[in-house]
Amino acid sequence: MFTEERKERIRHRLRHTRYSYDITVAQLEAYNKNKHINIHERMRGKIDAGMIDYCPVYIHEDDILAGAFPPFIYRTVEEHEERNKHIDSIAPRGTINGSAPSNTGHRVIDYEKLLRKGILGVIDEVKEHLSRVKLSDSECAEKRAFYGACLDSLEAVLRLEQRYIDEAKRQLAETDDECRRGELEAMIKTLERVPAHPAQSFREAIQSVWFMQLVVQILGDSSLCGRPDNYLYPFYKRDIEAGITTDDEVFMLIEDLYFKHNNIYGSWPAAIMVGGRKRNGESNWNELSYMFVKAIETTGLVNPSVAVCYNEDMPDDLLTLCLEIIAKGYTRPSIFNDEIAIKGLREAGVSEEDANYYIHSTCVELTPIASSNIMVATPYINLNKGLEYIFNGGEKIFGNDFMRERIQNYDLATLDTFEKFYAAIKETIDNILVGELSAIQDYILYRKRYTSLPLVSCFINDCLAMGKDAANDGARYSFIYPCFPGFINLIDSVVAIRRVVYEEKRATLEEIRDAIKGNFEGEERLRAFLLNRCAKFGNDLDESDEIGKDLFLYMNEELKKFNTCVRNGSFHPSYFAWIQHGVLGQKSAATPDGRLQGEALSECLGSVQGMDKNGPVALMHSTSKIPQHHAIGGVATNFRFSKKMMRESLPEIKAFIKEFMRNGNFEAQFNVIDQETLLDALERPAYYKTLMVRVAGYSDYFVDLSPIIQREIISRLEHDEL
Repeated sequence: MFTEERKERIRHRLRHTRYSYDITVAQLEAYNKNKHINIHERMRGKIDAGMIDYCPVYIHEDDILAGAFPPFIYRTVEEHEERNKHIDSIAPRGTINGSAPSNTGHRVIDYEKLLRKGILGVIDEVKEHLSRVKLSDSECAEKRAFYGACLDSLEAVLRLEQRYIDEAKRQLAETDDECRRGELEAMIKTLERVPAHPAQSFREAIQSVWFMQLVVQILGDSSLCGRPDNYLYPFYKRDIEAGITTDDEVFMLIEDLYFKHNNIYGSWPAAIMVGGRKRNGESNWNELSYMFVKAIETTGLVNPSVAVCYNEDMPDDLLTLCLEIIAKGYTRPSIFNDEIAIKGLREAGVSEEDANYYIHSTCVELTPIASSNIMVATPYINLNKGLEYIFNGGEKIFGNDFMRERIQNYDLATLDTFEKFYAAIKETIDNILVGELSAIQDYILYRKRYTSLPLVSCFINDCLAMGKDAANDGARYSFIYPCFPGFINLIDSVVAIRRVVYEEKRATLEEIRDAIKGNFEGEERLRAFLLNRCAKFGNDLDESDEIGKDLFLYMNEELKKFNTCVRNGSFHPSYFAWIQHGVLGQKSAATPDGRLQGEALSECLGSVQGMDKNGPVALMHSTSKIPQHHAIGGVATNFRFSKKMMRESLPEIKAFIKEFMRNGNFEAQFNVIDQETLLDALERPAYYKTLMVRVAGYSDYFVDLSPIIQREIISRLEHDEL
């Protein structure tokens, strides 16, 4: 069992050891062995099988579930040179063009199908489809290639399963520890059934799911856990009622699942979502929902990225449990609005059944489970560059990144009314979108023609039925989610210019231009007015909120003008940042809202850092004015509450969350950490290795973040009252 001593040992190991594997050699050897194959689906199947066969089998002495990456091998300079020589002797790097993986890193495969059929059952399904391919079918060759690649990769999974059985038996033969012998015997018994066969118990089900997550990660994709309290519940209920297992054993397996996430994903946000609805629309809250929330605290690491799908059927004591865990500084779970998510997906053309059953596929973006070829944060777009273009003759003021856009050269003297200036902003946004999204359309065409991932496609609707890879029209939904970090900076900048230039005439556009080009040097009074005297979004002020809503709706309409070459390839916006608000902020000039060059951009749909001065309720009122169901690409709203407030006002905070959801907001996430701790962690990082913070859609260890993101988190207001 997982004693506290054992869990602490696991935490320390996972936090201080890097786990990974090097698949480059395996890829190239498989390519070289099969380079006579000129159909990319078949080549991809051979490469995937080679990667799975190459991956080392690793079972740590603390593992209950099988499937992990070994400790990363650090090489000397000489070892790196030898390795690269070996790679070049196999095939020049970059020669696998035309057989690239169609990974997205943001989806969940059909675990219900895996648990119902097992790998052998899926192999039978593929063979059945293959047997029905007719030579008269114009796509017969393509389908045969696809199904053949599926079989290659599925059979490799069975070989990996057997290698794990062999390793577990080897370790069993070498240990005299009776407790460990029992754990290994249970592991062997489980692996002798799954994932090859259908799962028959809770242990087999959770093992099968985890094993496939490992395999998909080996291939460079991610298939996240999805809704485990839903699909694992029938196994749990049956085992408990039959006396086969206990709640303690089930919880131990969930804890090990969480520990395993930190092995193969590191700090990459690997999503687990609980609650919400079943596919048929019934609410889904059960004993496992509580366990998957409790395990956040008992495992105490940054992964997985747990969220709850809030609806009005959510048990009140479970919401209390969520807030109690957040109050202890664990930063999770985030809380999603089930009604808004489903409404947005339905509006985008998702069937009712699929809309009910979605996942936040790392940060806050929504993808229908088992049906997705959705491209998340594709690309990140900084609309504040539009301000630079307007103020600088159609050119950037700062940054050397490639410029796809072709922007009109505006004469500032002609923008003599706010209406003309605002029209120029929208026109520039259009040009930015054309430049950025045209490139994405080309990329989607490349993915369709030259990439595949047959193993994953076996578990994505409707790939097997159509005989096509997920990237090649096989997946049911192929939405594109461009993401807009800094969107609130743009809103606040437009509002500030309206007041300073057009309403109060404190400065001209030319003077604003000179100030931002000079990073406000010598213009401290102007910057102070822009920062402190102009309305900021997130304070329940109509003059800023109306601009925010108008720009949000405008963006939504403009994205409807774009599509791609795959079915259901429409574009939908997202408003979060991951870490890109820092990356893009470093490449951006100062902005008219008073932000300095190089500072992070706004990270969510809330307020610019430190500008929510009227408190959380006012922030909620501002965001509620925006119809967030349009943004199925994901909306993050960050709150930073003091420990004192969380300790003394939990009932009020719970009421606030319910009101936040009733008002149509998309998602809420929290930091509960005092300023002194953050500042001390900045000065003495060695003492704060496990300090977790909520960034911009995901959680990470504070000391692992870049300095610009650390400063951005410190700059957020810590609220002591609602």
